[in-house]
Amino acid sequence: MEASDISLQLPGEPTTTAVDTSLVSDDLFSGQGAALLNTTTDSAVLSSFATDDGVQTLIQIAGADAPAEYRFPLNLPDGGQAALFDDGAVIISDASGVAVSGFRAPWAVDANGAPVQTSFRIDGNELVQVVNFGADTAFPVTADPDLGTEWWGYYVQLTRAETKRAGTIIANNQGPVVLAGVACGAIPAPPAVVACGAAIALAYFKIIDPINRANNAGKCAAINYPWLAISNPQVGWTSINVTTVNCRR
Repeated sequence: MEASDISLQLPGEPTTTAVDTSLVSDDLFSGQGAALLNTTTDSAVLSSFATDDGVQTLIQIAGADAPAEYRFPLNLPDGGQAALFDDGAVIISDASGVAVSGFRAPWAVDANGAPVQTSFRIDGNELVQVVNFGADTAFPVTADPDLGTEWWGYYVQLTRAETKRAGTIIANNQGPVVLAGVACGAIPAPPAVVACGAAIALAYFKIIDPINRANNAGKCAAINYPWLAISNPQVGWTSINVTTVNCRR
């Protein structure tokens, strides 16, 4: 399955009404042209728009009586999986553990442009977006799951043996240089490997706990190196994320 085949299904019933994009600032909305599909469900309208690298879906919530959760069935590669990282983003990998697509960390704003707390979770093969509006929220609220390809930088899914090796390095306090030999080894471009080593050194104390959690669970660690962490480790190290995934080998 190609990255372009990754998709999510919009909940609700088809409608001719589209989300009012004039309520969303240009720095948040990257859609192009008319909506590809519109649906409505329980006082909310959902519209999907084409973008340069995928599809951006907007959820426009009319009032406080609308649901706070929106479930999107995912069309995943055979044997693939969706993994939620600690920055809120979701990365989708194929059966071999290669990242093919993903969802940027979600956002939501109210009618005044004020941020509204929102987050993703994965429930089986569904992406669930939770929007936590409250008594002071000005409606409508607009929220966003944004599906894109190749925006994350480098994605490395360690094998079970590599995860165990990383856990041993951490347990023996062998330090970030030795850990980088495992964590950066799957990055194909030599300059990026050097930058990865520098980024791992800076992010060491952030990533050891999630690696240990994956190892202790008998699963594998997946590491996401956004482009900022590779191009400028001194600035971007905080954006490195580690999560637990099912092992491919």
